Amino acid sequence: MFSRSIIRSIGHYKINVIIKVLIISDFLIWSSYQLFAPIFAIFVTDKIENGSIEIVGIASAIYLITKSLCEIPVGMKIDKSKSEKDDLYTAVFGTILTAIAYLTYIGINSIQELYLVQALLGVGSAFAFPGWYSIFTRHVDRGKEAYEWSLYDVLLGIGMAFAAALGGFLANSYGFNTLFIIIGVSTFFGAMLLLAIKKKIYNK
Repeated sequence: MFSRSIIRSIGHYKINVIIKVLIISDFLIWSSYQLFAPIFAIFVTDKIENGSIEIVGIASAIYLITKSLCEIPVGMKIDKSKSEKDDLYTAVFGTILTAIAYLTYIGINSIQELYLVQALLGVGSAFAFPGWYSIFTRHVDRGKEAYEWSLYDVLLGIGMAFAAALGGFLANSYGFNTLFIIIGVSTFFGAMLLLAIKKKIYNK
């Protein structure tokens, strides 16, 4: 009964199509990421030669450091243009780069290769995030900012929760390579979905 009332209340809110597409795109991308995130340590320790918990920590740090170093310059660069074209294409480029990085996991055999892919993921995220956030910030409906950000956060949370449970099952039943293909393809579709709003943002 309570859930039905929530669904009805959501239905009464009209959300512009740009925000809808951005949320659905990120739902695909972040749910894909969460298929692998909870079992990343298992992949490293079981599938990478000489992989260990220490390597897992270093690999995670490489991703975060690379992302942190690249993200501000990317944001400053796209802010120099008043057009939203660069925001959109930067987000699409970064997301495609992320999809490629996930597919690259299939061929990883050494710690050095793992570090390189983690750095590639960091660069992809550094390009994807500023463009996406910039467009969302401009087009969020006035007077509904808190609701639309909350809706975004809740839907992503639900998607990531289901994906976290599903990822372990897929890896155990079909192997990591199949999981990486699913993640890469789903992330790529998330990037392509962003292009659906290109005509709308060009007119702004």
